[in-house]
Amino acid sequence: MRILIPSDVFPPDGRGGAAWSTHALATGLHARGHQVQIIVPCRHPCRRPLVDRVDGLPVRRVPYYAPALPFVQNYFRHERFWPRLAHAIIAAGHDLGGVDVIHAQHTQAAAAAILARAALKAPVVVTVRDHWPWDYFATGLHGNRIPHPGGSWPALATDLVARLGPLRGTLALLAIPYLRSHVATRAALLGKADAVIAPSQYIARRLAGIVDPARIHVLPNMVDIAASDAIAAAAPQITWDGALVLFAGKLEANKGAGVLIELIAALASRRAELPPLTLLIAGDGALRPAIEAALKASGLPGRVLAWVEHDELLRLTARCDLLIFPSNWGEPLARALIEAAALGAPIVAMPTGGTPDIVTHGETGILAPTLPAMAAWIVRLLNDPATRQRLGAAARTAARERFATDRLLPRYEALYAELAQRRKGVNPKQ
Repeated sequence: MRILIPSDVFPPDGRGGAAWSTHALATGLHARGHQVQIIVPCRHPCRRPLVDRVDGLPVRRVPYYAPALPFVQNYFRHERFWPRLAHAIIAAGHDLGGVDVIHAQHTQAAAAAILARAALKAPVVVTVRDHWPWDYFATGLHGNRIPHPGGSWPALATDLVARLGPLRGTLALLAIPYLRSHVATRAALLGKADAVIAPSQYIARRLAGIVDPARIHVLPNMVDIAASDAIAAAAPQITWDGALVLFAGKLEANKGAGVLIELIAALASRRAELPPLTLLIAGDGALRPAIEAALKASGLPGRVLAWVEHDELLRLTARCDLLIFPSNWGEPLARALIEAAALGAPIVAMPTGGTPDIVTHGETGILAPTLPAMAAWIVRLLNDPATRQRLGAAARTAARERFATDRLLPRYEALYAELAQRRKGVNPKQ
């Protein structure tokens, strides 16, 4: 099949879970003989060539300009840019000699793909990887701290003040009509997709009322377990002493980094119960200085590594004694947890969003709903290597069944084929 994959992020510039999940899908399809073309927006000036290849995949980057002004920047990234990105998608489809399916990933790409559909006469699939269809800030968090259901006028008013402070937040109230209109436009365009993929049951439930349930398909993010094993077989360059406790993710409030600060203090208060260990924090973000200060003040052995290359992170994950995953937002389906499970890492996570789709408490990891519970489980498991080994082994077995590329790619291919046939007026069930 000829498959266009427009995606807001893609390696090597995109370093988060969404980028690597798209990469896993694209490389898996390519390995199975499909023609795959990646199309990626890049904010001017693009740091990489506009026409490129990444791991054997053809990549086209489409530059756009967005001034560094609140809300104006969003308009330039989306409404103003969507037609240009749609034109690039159409051009890429014509260069392929036609397209069988367009599978868009994330906000910019989804809207542009819908706009390009008529010209290419191809079905559009959209994967929703966070809260963008119903929340302007795409986190589902009020003030970037507390989960909330949506974007009513009162909710946005208090949200803006909580995020920006009293003065800037009050001035930003003038933007609320745009914020509400923008989210409504995103949701309306998503509702026109031929199929919408939710990576977890949680996201599928949140899409209710926006997308026809008959067009929602729960297909989790995938991992190439053989490739991950091969990468992880090499020794990491980073060193540590004692048990390795690993956190990997953006150091932002919505990723649980604020909870991480409290967790460090809780573990420090129980230091006498802990074996020798090193806490490695792999990530960067606004809370990095606060986390570095908290770690220093705690006296716990550890350090903040900033961003770690993906291969090195896999090597660390494969060798960690515990992967900890505090999170206070509705996790769509965290790639860090899928990769950790696939590598057999023992996991202690908070049961937010789609995380229970990955971790079954007591079987494939630990789900700790509160900070004291998480700290207690970390202490307990660091002193219980047998349970850690059992949880890690079960997680790896479950990951092979649920998230391996060879399990999931046929399901994607079947969906693509059904949509393509339906678009041509053929009943795929005949």
